[in-house]
Amino acid sequence: MIRTNEIVWMTGALLFLSVCLRAQPLDDLLLAADSANLELRALYQEYLAALERAPQVAALPEPEAGLGVFVLPVETRLGPQWVRLSATQMFPWKGTLPARKEVVLAMARAQYERIAAARLNIHYQVEQAWLQLYELEKRAEVLQRSIDLLNTWESLALAKVEAGKAGLADVLRLQIRIRELTEEQRLLANQQAKPVATINRLLARPADMPVEAADTLTLVQPAFDRATLLADLREDHPMLRMYALQQEAARQTIELNRLEGRPSFGLGFDYILVGERTDADPDHNGRDILSPRVGVRIPLYRDKYRAKEQEERFRIQALESRKEDQFLQFRSELERAFTDWEDALLRYALYREQKETTRSAIDLLLTQYSANETGFVDLLQLEEQLVRYDLQLLSATVKSHLAQAEVERLIP
Repeated sequence: MIRTNEIVWMTGALLFLSVCLRAQPLDDLLLAADSANLELRALYQEYLAALERAPQVAALPEPEAGLGVFVLPVETRLGPQWVRLSATQMFPWKGTLPARKEVVLAMARAQYERIAAARLNIHYQVEQAWLQLYELEKRAEVLQRSIDLLNTWESLALAKVEAGKAGLADVLRLQIRIRELTEEQRLLANQQAKPVATINRLLARPADMPVEAADTLTLVQPAFDRATLLADLREDHPMLRMYALQQEAARQTIELNRLEGRPSFGLGFDYILVGERTDADPDHNGRDILSPRVGVRIPLYRDKYRAKEQEERFRIQALESRKEDQFLQFRSELERAFTDWEDALLRYALYREQKETTRSAIDLLLTQYSANETGFVDLLQLEEQLVRYDLQLLSATVKSHLAQAEVERLIP
């Protein structure tokens, strides 16, 4: 199991490698989510409510008191009985009350692990939406750089048209391309509302509150060892700890059921008010009656206790299956995250190389086009390809950060 200082060190290493992603705006969003997210608030309040059940179940049963009036007084040697007062207190078998408390506290501890698991998922949702917003903004910037470049080429093409060295078709092609990119920018701006709304929902803020993004993200290299994470995942993730604690609560319930099946005892008394006799004067005439009582509750019908024990044993088995299934799901998510990470690294290296080659080809064609009127269509096609490589590099970078966020979601 990873010790606390090792977890802190590993997390610090990851934060160092992703310093751009961990820009102050995202840190602020994650911190705000911890305190403002309504799901986390509800889970915490449910946890506090679960803790309040401990003093309830650990208390003795309420004492019983009674009052009886003899409508037809019972005559005794010392006088008629008029009123009966009674009180009874039951006491469960020794250890039953602490066992009830331990069961409730074990269930509360499981509830607390749900809070930790929900926090990891909410952080992941915030990061995912934030990265979507970042990618949309940076795609718009890539398109804007292309538009600025095409505007420069348009000026060059117009100058060649005026000089009679180029046709007007070149200018029209540029204008069509510029309009296409401008319209795509508008679509990207419209799509930014989705991740912004998601972030604001998770932070319980107004839907239109603006969200900041980082200046530039760099490609993230894997900072964790896959085998180590997988080995420690079973013990460290709060969801798996939650199932383990629920199993422990079920085992304690079995022990409580055994204690509940033991006899319980009651102590009480009866106090009877006796009136004085008027037809005689015996010794202690009209003396009241005090009668202590001891009772026992004997659980003779055992079927319900056997059924309760069997119920909890089935629950333990079911929780074990759920815990194993959850572990397999986490293992699958971890493998998928590392696969996405590796895919992003490979694609980034390919697109960067292709981009450099395309840029060199554009420089050569631009020189040729400036000297004569040939090669414009090829130049425009290469420029479109360069934009695609820029966008693919951006997607690969964001994909690496998404993979990192997916891995972080499995680290408590």
